[in-house]
Amino acid sequence: MTHRFDEVADCAVVGGGPGGMMLAYLLARGGARVTLLESHGDFNRRFRGGSLAPAVLDFLHTLGLAERMLADLPHTTVSTFGWQAGERLYTLADYRRASRRHPYYALIPQARFLPYLAERAAAYDGFVLRTRARACRLLEDGTGRVTGVAYARGDGDRTVGARLVVAADGRNSKLRALGGFTARELGASLDVLWHAVPKNATDPATSGLRLHGVPGALLAVLDQDTHWQLGYMIPAGSFARVRERGTAPIRTAFGDALPWLTGRLETLHDVNELTLLPVRITTVDTWYRPGLLLIGDAAHVISPVGGNGINLAIADAAQTANLVLPHLLNPGQTATLDTACRQVELLRRPLTDREQRFQARAERGARARLESGRTTPPLPVRLIAAVPGLATRNGRRNAALIRIPAPLDQILRHSP
Repeated sequence: MTHRFDEVADCAVVGGGPGGMMLAYLLARGGARVTLLESHGDFNRRFRGGSLAPAVLDFLHTLGLAERMLADLPHTTVSTFGWQAGERLYTLADYRRASRRHPYYALIPQARFLPYLAERAAAYDGFVLRTRARACRLLEDGTGRVTGVAYARGDGDRTVGARLVVAADGRNSKLRALGGFTARELGASLDVLWHAVPKNATDPATSGLRLHGVPGALLAVLDQDTHWQLGYMIPAGSFARVRERGTAPIRTAFGDALPWLTGRLETLHDVNELTLLPVRITTVDTWYRPGLLLIGDAAHVISPVGGNGINLAIADAAQTANLVLPHLLNPGQTATLDTACRQVELLRRPLTDREQRFQARAERGARARLESGRTTPPLPVRLIAAVPGLATRNGRRNAALIRIPAPLDQILRHSP
């Protein structure tokens, strides 16, 4: 089937989250024509962490972006990931030896990070950003190859033709469903109840990389620039019990664990004011079909516990840009473009599969602790915290897991 497109690009990226935005930036910087479709009007996402790992910061340094970004954007840094139980902190990972240049996670809300990256991408002629553009249909040729995507905007439906369409539209990916991919769950052990409260100027710097164990739940706090997102993690499927108890136990838990929040939860009286986010770890059998590639949570949903979803999505984007850019710049190389897309999955899948298996085990252990009412972490975490050097080794393991390749010279030769 031959389509008449409203616009044409080398690559159409659907989803302006960290993976999609980074991929669009890299391809545009490398000289490709990229249209990025973002369904929202801005990049202010609810319940999205902004924990940039040492490996990601090193990658941004190679691109000439890290130092400028860290100077321009308000942020905090944290060098450990831990579980707090009362007065005792159990350190699961220590990142102080994970990088010589950036031995920490930088905590930057996505509402700041994504517009910053979009501004850098806009410096390249090939970059086009369409906001409020909701992908609604894949376009195919007579062989079933994806050749573009249709999207709806306020002024009507439009189409963009592309040699490659990349689905970077998250855990509930519309393109994944449209493309005929089926997500398979690897385990569901936790659910998260979210609630937003305003930030005060006197609040301490804190991060989602510290979990607080309380009887029957885990607490997390995400910095969202103007407010805190409070996470109350419970065993999967136990929301009905929370509803029966009401909000008093939640207010008490946060007040006891984080007393500086006192006064900001007093208006929480109805459980319906909380937002339930089921924590799911899912995968698909393949990330690619001709003309359509899945990356980030569209391909492999990463649990928000630990904050690595953003980092693995960026790593996917970096690998994808390196592999597909040379073929996007040579229009006749369809077969080699297919090979490059399959290579993305071949290189990235073992790392994400490993992380998902680790997360599934960790969440099963955490659920068992929550159901028993114990506030201390599972035995493996207690052992890591107790044995000298294991937390540092675990921090290095996390850095190796993300594993971001150096950008192509084609990308680096164009200054940021």
